[in-house]
Amino acid sequence: MAIDTHVARLAAPSTASLTDKEAFLAARAQLCAQALINQLLTACPIQRSPEGDLHIKLPDPTTQLPREKPVPKEKEKTKWDKFAEKKGIKAKRKDGKLAFDEVSGEWKAKYGYKGKSAAGAAAGGVGEDWLVEVDEKAEKAEKEGVDGGKKAKKQKKAR
Repeated sequence: MAIDTHVARLAAPSTASLTDKEAFLAARAQLCAQALINQLLTACPIQRSPEGDLHIKLPDPTTQLPREKPVPKEKEKTKWDKFAEKKGIKAKRKDGKLAFDEVSGEWKAKYGYKGKSAAGAAAGGVGEDWLVEVDEKAEKAEKEGVDGGKKAKKQKKAR
């Protein structure tokens, strides 16, 4: 992109006529901005979008900016990585180990510590067996002195 030299000559007003520095800088900034806009409008293609907006296609950059740091080197493979590549061993996938809990709105482990299945009575919440039918015969036997807690454990294990 070439720069018009006649615009640069116009941008240098005499300092005798402008004694105020702020007025001089404002006039200089206005002239430079106008020169830049004129250059863009004459040298770059203008396109109209379907919405009716005007777009100016700027030229591709010619100066490549330097990096602050050098490009990082590729890490050397460990002995295990070399062995795994040689034998065709791939890392295990962890699909299916998480489940979405609608109550809390988070992904939790299906099983294990703080898992979705542990969110029942053990975690202080409501377990799956929050409603248990009462057997009238068993309740009468419990009132008579038969230990019903052991029976409940046996019934739970049987399920």
